[in-house]
Amino acid sequence: MRLRHRHGGIEAVNRRLLLADRVEDILRAFGAQVADATVLHGPLVIHNADGDYGNLRVGANVHLGRLAVLDLAAPIELAAGCTVSMGTTILTHSDVGEGPLAVRHPRVVEPARIGEGSYLGANVTVLAGCQIGREAVVGAGAVVTRPVPDGAVVGGVPARPIDAPGSDGARA
Repeated sequence: MRLRHRHGGIEAVNRRLLLADRVEDILRAFGAQVADATVLHGPLVIHNADGDYGNLRVGANVHLGRLAVLDLAAPIELAAGCTVSMGTTILTHSDVGEGPLAVRHPRVVEPARIGEGSYLGANVTVLAGCQIGREAVVGAGAVVTRPVPDGAVVGGVPARPIDAPGSDGARA
């Protein structure tokens, strides 16, 4: 794998992540901090890795589902015990390019943190700078456009507080 990395750069390693079933060893070999007792399924899409995966930190007992997309322009932390379901995208940057929109919408690069014990449903999108709190729940298909507090239950586009199943009807 090192030889392939030397000749194809980090993009060659990214292609390997698309073919792997479990990806922990590949991530560790190229600079990610990955704790033991994790379940990180491939295929995995990594975007904006700058030569290695040093911007990725994964805590113990994390579950990362298939076809997740991780944008490593800035650091991403998946805290202990969190679940990031299949198809989820975690972005750390927004960039409209060098056209006329760049004046009104400058490039944003901000880290992402998925809190301890939190749950992201299938196909969630977390935008740059949006932190997910400890034991928060984000419903499937939600687009997170602002930070989610500890223990909150959110869903929808954009993600907003929703009633938690089994609750007394109080808003999260």
